[in-house]
Amino acid sequence: MNQDLLSKEMSSQAGEENKQEPISGSDKTATKGNPISRLFDFISGVFTSILPALMGAGIIQVIASALLYLDLHSNFEIFIILSYIGRIVFYLLPFMVAVSAAKKLGSNIFIAAVIGGCSFIPNLTEVLKSAKEISSTSLPVAEPQYISSFILILIAVWLAAKIEQGLGKLNRYSIKLLVAPTLTLIIIMPLLLFVFGPLWTTLAHTLSEEFSSLFFFNSEVLAGLLYGGTIPLLHFSGMQYMLVNDMLESVAATGYDYIAPVMVAAVMAQAGAAFGVCIKSKNSKVKALAATTGLLAMLGIIEPAMYGVNVRFKKPFLAALIGGAIGGAFVCLFETAITSLESLFGLMTLPLFSDSTLVYAVLGMVISFVTAGLMTYFMGFTDVKEEAGTSTDAGTGATKLPKL
Repeated sequence: MNQDLLSKEMSSQAGEENKQEPISGSDKTATKGNPISRLFDFISGVFTSILPALMGAGIIQVIASALLYLDLHSNFEIFIILSYIGRIVFYLLPFMVAVSAAKKLGSNIFIAAVIGGCSFIPNLTEVLKSAKEISSTSLPVAEPQYISSFILILIAVWLAAKIEQGLGKLNRYSIKLLVAPTLTLIIIMPLLLFVFGPLWTTLAHTLSEEFSSLFFFNSEVLAGLLYGGTIPLLHFSGMQYMLVNDMLESVAATGYDYIAPVMVAAVMAQAGAAFGVCIKSKNSKVKALAATTGLLAMLGIIEPAMYGVNVRFKKPFLAALIGGAIGGAFVCLFETAITSLESLFGLMTLPLFSDSTLVYAVLGMVISFVTAGLMTYFMGFTDVKEEAGTSTDAGTGATKLPKL
């Protein structure tokens, strides 16, 4: 199928009518003209097609961590293999997000693939890490992990789609074939590497310093409130682990850390919001999706619940932010400490909390989970109407719920 036919098909699909059913009153924010609502719909639509891969990889990661906890020595090789298999999807996620976004925008998916994969080039990554070659030319330096943040990838793919649409007005196919990809890449890639990336890197370091100062200078409760309530936003921007170095240094120097428990609280809030959707929705497929992704979130894999359910229905995402903020403030109030770091922040981290603060860790998880769940249930959301065994995604056009 050539690109013109693909674009027509995408436009046709995007124009299909959504059949939505309001729950607990009208949801005025979900109107088509609302920019924020449209942004949420677009983000959710991009991640919906990736959900099966995310869920499969998440389950494998949970199994790997369980094997490590149960019997470290005899199952260590199996743990390593499963861990690598589970991480492949998350490692390639920027690439898949770019391709999925291009499909929704009706633009060239292979140009988008190049944009999403720019941070995977080993030589380029080494240059960005060392910053020697770039700093010698007085160009701003970006760190690889921030270049691959979802929001920058989506912005770059959107700009590429605009350039492609503008050049699509050219009459001669041969010129369009040569000019469109060349001009798109030569404009977008430098912007990503030397404008967006450095800005994002600077912002991440600034936020890291501010949060660290709150955590370590007698403002722990405020830090827990702010950090717990913004982790999902930081996750989307690629900044969720900006305090990892502080966590590692704290554990190495003192044997415990106060920041990781806040992340656990925020993760449990995403799970609670997803289960709130499960209980409230009348659509069987939405219930199944919300329950499955909510369980994964409880175990530390939040992407399916956050992007596939909470962002998609909008109000549950707000509930999760509030639940994470309250839970984060609670664990900081009682100086809840973790003695070691794990790759999955959720129920899997319970054995890592210090004995003296374990009860506060459990209470913080419960507070985050219940707060987000109850707020989701009572605020309501625009449900997906189920008809004759089929359903249309509320807010993402033709993207349907994945078959579980």
